[in-house]
Amino acid sequence: MALRQTRSQARQFAELLSKHEPAIRQAFMRAVVDLHANVDWPALIAALESGSTFTAVQALNISEGAFNEYSQVLTSVFVESGTATASLIAGSGQGAIGLRFSLQNPAAEKWIRQNVATRVVGFVQEQVETAREVIAAGYMGGNHPHTIARDLVGRVGIGGVREGGVLGLDAPRAARLAKVSNGMRSADGVQDLVVRRADGSLAMRYKVNKATEQRILAAYVRGEAVPEAQRILSERQYSNALLKARADTVATTETAAAVMGARDNAWEQAAEQQGLDRSAVVKTWRHRRGGDGRITHIEMAGVSVVGLDTPFVLSDSSVMLYPHDPNGGAHNVINCGCDCEYRLIRSVI
Repeated sequence: MALRQTRSQARQFAELLSKHEPAIRQAFMRAVVDLHANVDWPALIAALESGSTFTAVQALNISEGAFNEYSQVLTSVFVESGTATASLIAGSGQGAIGLRFSLQNPAAEKWIRQNVATRVVGFVQEQVETAREVIAAGYMGGNHPHTIARDLVGRVGIGGVREGGVLGLDAPRAARLAKVSNGMRSADGVQDLVVRRADGSLAMRYKVNKATEQRILAAYVRGEAVPEAQRILSERQYSNALLKARADTVATTETAAAVMGARDNAWEQAAEQQGLDRSAVVKTWRHRRGGDGRITHIEMAGVSVVGLDTPFVLSDSSVMLYPHDPNGGAHNVINCGCDCEYRLIRSVI
């Protein structure tokens, strides 16, 4: 029975991730499209020309409303995952008929506040701060207001859709985009983007898409800046590549967090609704995704703790109730592939 329960939970975790990661990715990308669509370009240019960073950021119209669909989708993932877990608990005989996952449960409501609403607030704050940094760097570099504006929000492409720039990127990716974009604008900048290895071969200082790499290396050999038309194309391609990577990270990380958070909360609700003994719940950490090479997570593979409220303590002193627990911090949850199996024992020795 225990082996079947283990397989069922592992299969359920994988199926929920496979089903919902694309929806989370799409919702995040739609939020970025919404951000681009609501930029007030004339107001942005006027603000940059007047030297007002505050007004320029206002012209970007960055607000939580852009992430409405994202919030709805992530909440639905949490609810569906909790409902699936409740069914699995009842179906395995560990809970009785009538067990339902409730979004109105105080712990479920708290999870939504902390992991949906607060996450959206974080996205908005991140975008505002990144915009400020781009503007400050542009002024410091003596860039024209139009150049700063395009660094922020990209250009209008085919079909009238604006793409490129830093909207949607986190701070590290936005910084890489800025370094590569600025480097391509001068011969000296191109030289700084390329590293000559000991064997004489050339390599990029930063990982970029293949087409951009080829353009930069060609300019390096010529001792020139990247030609403007090529630079504009590379800026768009590199920005899009970075944005895709960001969306992939968000989808992988947030979907797993919602699925595992709902699983833990479903067991909480089973204890509350049906009197399951919290001290008789065994949790086992499973290291699943091969790409997750965190040594602290590999060390936890197969480790069990007894008690629903008993945390896992990692070798770096991180304390987590389950894999993807936000209390573990970003270094433990970003792109993590672990999951946690729960089972009820009738007696605790």
